[in-house]
Amino acid sequence: MKAIELSIDLGSSKTSIHKVGSGLIVNDESRVVVMTKNNRMTLLESGKGVEKYMKRPMQGCQVVNTVDGGVITNERAAVCMLKDYISRCLPGNTVIKPKIKVLATVGCGLGLAEKKDIEKALLKAGVSEVSILESPVAVAGALGFGRGHFIVDIGSSKTEIAIVGRDGIVTGCSVDIGGDTLTKSIADYMVMNMSSTISFDLAEKIKKDLGSMYENNNMSMRVNVRKVGNSKVESEVVSSKEIRNVIQPHIIDLLSIIYNLSFQIPENLADDIVQEGIVLCGGGSNLTGLAEYIAKFMQMKVLRVDDPITIVSRGGAYFLENNTDFAKMLSVVNYQ
Repeated sequence: MKAIELSIDLGSSKTSIHKVGSGLIVNDESRVVVMTKNNRMTLLESGKGVEKYMKRPMQGCQVVNTVDGGVITNERAAVCMLKDYISRCLPGNTVIKPKIKVLATVGCGLGLAEKKDIEKALLKAGVSEVSILESPVAVAGALGFGRGHFIVDIGSSKTEIAIVGRDGIVTGCSVDIGGDTLTKSIADYMVMNMSSTISFDLAEKIKKDLGSMYENNNMSMRVNVRKVGNSKVESEVVSSKEIRNVIQPHIIDLLSIIYNLSFQIPENLADDIVQEGIVLCGGGSNLTGLAEYIAKFMQMKVLRVDDPITIVSRGGAYFLENNTDFAKMLSVVNYQ
């Protein structure tokens, strides 16, 4: 029986899986509901289905976010989740379980121990063979491997910034700024400036609806908040201008790193990168006006990909499908 080949991007917010020959199979949240009894953990729900348990908690159930910053935070829960997600990629009518080969993508700042943890969890989830690839290289695979790329991948907890060439990452870094950073700063702003508390979900909604790097964006929305001290529910109006002022310092921090990294573009990749521009991906790239804001600051073209959340796993699938490039990249990023 032919082995099943999967490219898995294990993100802090979402896990996406591309199956060679079938395309995107899984794009679901990296969290589970589990029950532990007699030291045995049982999966009750994974991904989006977790929400119903959060609205009506059950005794003995625990909601676990399996990944934070690209690092597995709870191995047993992660194994439960991976088993479930991988099962979605398997044919349902086979008696003999096929061999499963996985390419797992990781951040370029991840250490050896964290990479080993991901490999260990996948093996426990039933995978036969695991290879590790840095996510900026995977993005380069999706964009067109073999030329220069300047990649900015804004995830929920981290941003991967890297210059990728024909032999892998030339230079890059992993920054502790992501979409969740902006969301938390909005929640903090409500406490400090409006003496109001809001949930993370509401702060996320405010970011998505009002977050914009356009100076002429004058949208506003009314939200229900709880006042600090008396927990009284009141209504407050929040504007795009306020939110822009809250999130802008974090964007400027990212811009300074992008700017400094631009001085390290090798001459042999400069033409490719100038022609393509800076590539924006990850869920954080959906922030309104961000591409234009970066382009204006950097004085160069900025491309936001059409599939920003799943491009990493799709790029990983490219390397599984192209054995020569795959072998080359494995020799470059071999961590064993």
